[in-house]
Amino acid sequence: MPAGQVNDYDLAVQHNEALQLACDYIGVTRTRSDSFFDGTRGSRLVKIVAFNHPLTPLDLESIRTELEARPGEERDIEVVCLGMELAAHAWVERYNAARPVNRIQVIELRTHPKYGGFIRHEPMAASVSVTRAGDGVVVEVLDVLSPSIVKRLNMEEGLFKAQIEDWRAVVDCILIDPNYDGEIFNVVHSDVPVRKTDLVTGRYELPAPPPGSTVAVKIIDMLGEELIVTHRV
Repeated sequence: MPAGQVNDYDLAVQHNEALQLACDYIGVTRTRSDSFFDGTRGSRLVKIVAFNHPLTPLDLESIRTELEARPGEERDIEVVCLGMELAAHAWVERYNAARPVNRIQVIELRTHPKYGGFIRHEPMAASVSVTRAGDGVVVEVLDVLSPSIVKRLNMEEGLFKAQIEDWRAVVDCILIDPNYDGEIFNVVHSDVPVRKTDLVTGRYELPAPPPGSTVAVKIIDMLGEELIVTHRV
C-alpha cells in the first residue's frame, strides 16, 4: 500500500452495516417508515450519525431542523455516534438548557459508560515539538499513530509503519491555537489539504505568544478522531 493511499478514504465505514450492528448492540427498534430517525429506544427517538466522522454541530443542527418541522413531536432524542467534537459537547449543553422537550442525549460508542464497548478504543498518539525561535514559535509534528486506523486496515503496528512510512498519510488536518486556555480552542493556524492526495505540512512557524502561554496542536485523523497536544512555552 503506498503512503498516500489512506488519503483516498479507503477507510470509510459501510454505514448501513455499522448502523445495524449499533442498533443491535444498544437495543434500538428500527423504524424504517421514518425518513430521518433510525428507530426508537424506549420512549426516545434515535438518530445514528454516520460513523465515518465524529458528531459535529452541523449534525446536531440537522436534528434541530427536523424537529422544528415536527411541532407535535415531544419525545427526547438519543444521538448515537462514533467520536464527538468538543464543539458538539457545548452545542448539546446549550440546546438542552433551553428545551423542556426534545432533549438530546448522546451515546458515543467509544466512551459511553454503558455502551462504550462497541469498539475497543486505543487513543491516537502523537509526538510534537514546540520551541521558541526569536520572535516566533516553531511547531513540528514528528510522528502520529492512530490505532483505530491500524485496526481498520487489519494490520499489526509494525507492518503498518513499514507500509505507510509517512505519518502524514493518516492525518486529515492540523489546527493550532498558540494561546490555548484549556477550554476554548481558537484556531489561529490551520493546515487542511485541499485535495485528498495532498498531505499536511507538519512544520509551522507562528508569531510567538506571550511567555508562559500554552500552545495547543489539534490533530484529526482520517477517521475523524481528534487529539490535542499541548506545550507550555
